[in-house]
Amino acid sequence: MTTGTPDATARNRPGALPGGRSLFGITFVHSMTEFSAWITVLVVAFDHGGASESGLAVAVQLVPAALLAPVVAAAGDRFPRHLVLSVGFAIMAVTAGGMAVALASDLGRATVYVCAAVFSVALMSTPGAVASLLVRHARTPVELVRWNIGQSFMRAGGTLVGPVITALLLAVAEPSVVFAAIAFACAATGIVVQARLPNDDRPRSTVRLGSIIAESLDGVRYVAVTRNPRRVVGFIGVTGLVLGAFDVIFVAVAFDQLGGGGSTSAALTASFAAGALVAAMVASRRLGWKLTSLATIGALLLSIPLTVLGELDHLVPALALVALLGAGNALIEITAHTLLQRTCDETMTSRAFGVLGSVLYIATAVGAGIIGLVIAANDLTTVLVVLGSAAAVILLGLSLGLRRTERDSAVTADADLLDALCGVSFLEPLPLPTLERLASGAQRRDVPGGECLIAEGEHGMEFFVLLEGAAEISIGGRIADRVDAPASFGEVALVHDSMRTATVTTTRPCRLAVIERGAFLDAVRQTTTSHDIALDVTRRYRPPA
Repeated sequence: MTTGTPDATARNRPGALPGGRSLFGITFVHSMTEFSAWITVLVVAFDHGGASESGLAVAVQLVPAALLAPVVAAAGDRFPRHLVLSVGFAIMAVTAGGMAVALASDLGRATVYVCAAVFSVALMSTPGAVASLLVRHARTPVELVRWNIGQSFMRAGGTLVGPVITALLLAVAEPSVVFAAIAFACAATGIVVQARLPNDDRPRSTVRLGSIIAESLDGVRYVAVTRNPRRVVGFIGVTGLVLGAFDVIFVAVAFDQLGGGGSTSAALTASFAAGALVAAMVASRRLGWKLTSLATIGALLLSIPLTVLGELDHLVPALALVALLGAGNALIEITAHTLLQRTCDETMTSRAFGVLGSVLYIATAVGAGIIGLVIAANDLTTVLVVLGSAAAVILLGLSLGLRRTERDSAVTADADLLDALCGVSFLEPLPLPTLERLASGAQRRDVPGGECLIAEGEHGMEFFVLLEGAAEISIGGRIADRVDAPASFGEVALVHDSMRTATVTTTRPCRLAVIERGAFLDAVRQTTTSHDIALDVTRRYRPPA
């Protein structure tokens, strides 16, 4: 039985970004090293075997990561998330170092490609763990959106800075130096994770291959059969087809239309990232907008400029249009990530993001392959007009279809009840979606003064939150406590699966929220912190054994 509202603003507590601002830095380094490694592996492949070996390098980096993403991401739902992140960056550091050593000592390109494949798989551990941490600590939907905008900004920044640094290093040094720099960046980030991110409070899990695979398949099955996550992942899958097409389109526009070369193609890619940066900054000032409004604008920006791009023969206007494409992608990313976090069961967040990453990788590869064949057989301008028009219709339709998902993600319980749940010491550490589900499923009761809510010796089936009024608690016929709203009671019998240890009687008219036993226990047992606090609270009212 608890009263009062705990402070939820302390660093590394719910309501504060875990690890301070370092979580944004983790996302930046992840994005920067991902693109640096991708470019450098392709350069190594092209230098030694031309376009055919570059295709092999693409497959080596994409296929294993796409297949194993759900398995790797499952770790974020099973083990402490700071540990998942630190191990992921450690593997990235070791494999990047392996590529540096292999190139510097002529161990053979096979070693480079094996390390590249493992590096790409390890990359998949970060997005889901970070997304799960954000859900765990956000206290309001607006706060979650704000953090996702910050993450989008840092991803775009890494996408822009990574290729620039790689180009500079490759201009003055060998690829082995780039991989050595990537290894250093990943190792340093792993140390930051250990030093800055809070220890996780989820129940301990054992490392068993069978259970890990089973939980990974559960994640795939969950996304496949659950309407809202399936809708969001499907939307991103279609977006991935368009993004894959961009990889080929930017090269074709640079060489065939603008009369440039590799530097022009790189400039277009950089402009895409710059547009995403600007979009994230603009979105941060539009936190009151509906997510589906951002998705609709993003769908139009990611498609309509394509219909005009084929008509341009000057670099500056082409860069401006490509920046609009990048802005559209950022808005779609912010929307999709937030909706997936808000509509997923919190215990499935990392796995859902693993499925999202897998679908995005596969769609990107398919999109690049298809558009390459289409451009080879048709006029580039015509292809861009058709692709832009088709993408606009499809993406716009899908973005409008997300309206129901956004409605489902909205809080259906009033703010007073949600605040009252946050004021219960053992519920306050729970993620926002969990609290919202408890609030929306609670029954409301208005009772007069003098009514018995809980009788000592009964079997406990409900947890009570006192929103208005006052009550008296008695044990063995003697008054043990008097409580005024906000307060809660009824947890002792539920936590210990025992009979009621006290009688609770209203002393004046009361307004209550009542949560049934199963939903209460599922929530409290979700983290060790919540469960331990509940046990500590119940010791006061539970008689000695």
